[in-house]
Amino acid sequence: MSELRMPAINQVALAGRLVQDPELRQSENGALRLVAHLAVNRSYRDRNNEWQEETSFFNIVRWHKQAEYAASRLHKGSPVLVTGRLRSYSWKGEDQQPHSLVEIQVRNLQILEKTQERMATEIEERNEEEGELELV
Repeated sequence: MSELRMPAINQVALAGRLVQDPELRQSENGALRLVAHLAVNRSYRDRNNEWQEETSFFNIVRWHKQAEYAASRLHKGSPVLVTGRLRSYSWKGEDQQPHSLVEIQVRNLQILEKTQERMATEIEERNEEEGELELV
């Protein structure tokens, strides 16, 4: 009988808000690394058919030039959609107790909020469509 081969799939997609301003750091080899913490909310009905809220928190990491770009545009409360892969680390602390961490290595990051510039452009486009362009 042949062995069953499992595909190696490691993908995740999350939408949520940053819980604090992201931190931009430089690694020992000079690479830029953005670290942020993402809160993802979920609403569901419990056994009594009452709505419940649940929040999960995730560490996200973005590297290199994209890290610098994201750091200049993200802040506490920014809504984002991230896709990437999970990466886990294990180590023993100073107390010799085992520790572990799972983080999301971000491949794509999309900021979901409108900037002032984008809102102004949309207003201009809407006014042009309606023939009411005002010159300021």
